[in-house]
Order: sequence, then structure tokens, then C-alpha cells
Amino acid sequence: MISNIAKLLHFVNWQRDIVVTSINGQKVVIKKNKSIKSIHEHLLVFMFTFMSFILLHPTPPLKTGKLVLRNEGLSMRQALSKIGIHTPKLIKIDQETIIEEYLEGGNLYSYLKNNDNVSIVQQVGFITRKMHDSGACFIDNKAQNYLVRDSEIYRTDLGLIQNQSTEFTKSLDIGIFLASLLDLEHEKYRKIEQYFLKGYKISPDSNNKIPHLSVIVRNIASLVLVSDHLSLAKNLLVKSDIK
Repeated sequence: MISNIAKLLHFVNWQRDIVVTSINGQKVVIKKNKSIKSIHEHLLVFMFTFMSFILLHPTPPLKTGKLVLRNEGLSMRQALSKIGIHTPKLIKIDQETIIEEYLEGGNLYSYLKNNDNVSIVQQVGFITRKMHDSGACFIDNKAQNYLVRDSEIYRTDLGLIQNQSTEFTKSLDIGIFLASLLDLEHEKYRKIEQYFLKGYKISPDSNNKIPHLSVIVRNIASLVLVSDHLSLAKNLLVKSDIK
């Protein structure tokens, strides 16, 4: 059953095509919808609902369509800013294209792969917890959707944000983030997990409970989110600190 979920996840790459260029002397990121974007969204909704039933936490289907574009807009970015979540400056948005400022630090996965100091991940744990405490979840919470600038974390690709914060959706956010880093060297991954959990538990307005499905989601999602399966196997064989 898990392998079937993994195969389905493999085909759900709903992200846009991305180009880095310059406009009026400013370096920007242009994201254009793929031609089969609507098909990807339907598959994503099915996968989300199917997994929630398999894990015995039936959850209403994801809202996509017009909500995806609205989530990427200025109002959502302002709302996230109010709870302490940074996003890249939005330059232009329409039905087919999103243009954002370019952040020179690159995405978090690449940053962690090339740096020994991984303490920056604590910010991601805190951001994820702030999102959950606000009553919402990112859903597509992989490390590649975080950007780095001057040791600060920015969240991009906001389209799948959902105004529901259940045990299942919170577990998705935690599990998918950690799964996207499971192919890193074992000692580095262990520190990443510890820093993420430390940040997640640091919110003074929350208890320290970690959603109990997080490890299961992490293990399922890792089958399609990682490239180095040898490192993945080593990390999966070690007991997680998630508890």
C-alpha cells in the first residue's frame, strides 16, 4: 500500500516552470503554469484524500483552483508577515505567471547540503508552528520551498496553503519537510531534525506535542522526495527524535 502511495506522489509535481532573469535591472524569478497544471491539481487532491483515509484520519479534500492563485497574492503574503513569516517580494501575478524578487541565498535544501551549520532550520520549525497555531497548514512544506537570505528564512510557493490545522495536515507539514532532507548525510540529518523540532516546540502559545503521524508521513514521502537512497536507508534505520 505504501509503495502505491509513493508511486502516486511521484507523478504529482504540480509546481510551475521556473526561470531566473532580469527585469529593469532587477534579478527576478518567473514562474509559469505548466500546461497540465489542472491535471496535477486533481491528482494532488486525490492523493491527499487517499492518504488521509489510509492513515485513518479522513480529511476534507484540498481546495485548489482559484485558491492557489489567491494564496500566492499580496493579501496572503501580508497575512503571513503579520505572524512573522517572510515571503519574497511579489512583483507581478496573473492567471498564468508569478514574478517574485530573486533571493541570492537559494533554496534551503541546497543551502543545507553545502553548509555544515544547520541551525537555521530552527527558524523553519518555528515558522511551521506559527502557521499551525494560526489555524492553517502549508501542505507542500518541503525544504525546496524555503529560501535563504542573510541567514533569514523566506517561504515561497504558497499556493497549497489550507485553512485547516488537523492532526493529519500538521503531520504532513512536519513529515514532508523532514522527508525532503532524509537523503543528507546521517549526522547532518540528525542535527536538522533536532533543530526543526526545537523550533517547532519553542512557541510560547503552544504545547510541545508533535503530531503523532509525522514519522509515518515522513517515511512515506521520503520514497519520492529524496535522490540518495543509500543515505535515506541509513537515516530511516535510526530512531527518530520525533515524539
